[in-house]
Amino acid sequence: MEESFTPYDHVKFKELESFGLKNLVQMRTTFNVYLDLCEVRGWWNVKLHGCKDLDLAFISGHPTREEAREIILPLLSSDSISTHCLQQYLKKIKVDGYETHGITLAICDADTTTVYYKITEGLVTPEPPEVTEVKKVQRFEMIRKRQLNTQRAVQSYKTAKLKDSTPQEGEGANTEKDEGLNTGEDASVT
Repeated sequence: MEESFTPYDHVKFKELESFGLKNLVQMRTTFNVYLDLCEVRGWWNVKLHGCKDLDLAFISGHPTREEAREIILPLLSSDSISTHCLQQYLKKIKVDGYETHGITLAICDADTTTVYYKITEGLVTPEPPEVTEVKKVQRFEMIRKRQLNTQRAVQSYKTAKLKDSTPQEGEGANTEKDEGLNTGEDASVT
């Protein structure tokens, strides 16, 4: 009988447990956000971390190969968050060796819908419109490239599948002439 697999058996969930945190609900939320960042959003070099002072797990990673490391703090939409909590998050959630300018809250609902909300200490001037436009174009090109790669992979799979299901010459494939001989009928088509 085959064993069923649960998220608790996943190697990354076991890594979360190794941090010694007591907040199991937040660890499950962190695991779901981890999967979203890795599998859906395609982040690079994604790592899990624990903050014992706050009893919270968090994630760091790169949204693209070129972008700086960011910190993601998964929270539930039902969590009560005050300005004092936000100050504590900004002060205590750090990754050694990396300078970050704020953290991103991954606010998760019970149906796993996740909203990402970036917070910083103080005011941050927005990027100029030219930079924003370039990033939009780069993001669009990356998405389009992924779509084309997916379409090519599907087409390759279909071609290989078709080739596997088509009998090759000498493998028992019957021609119309052979069929006529086997049944004693004329195989010519009128």
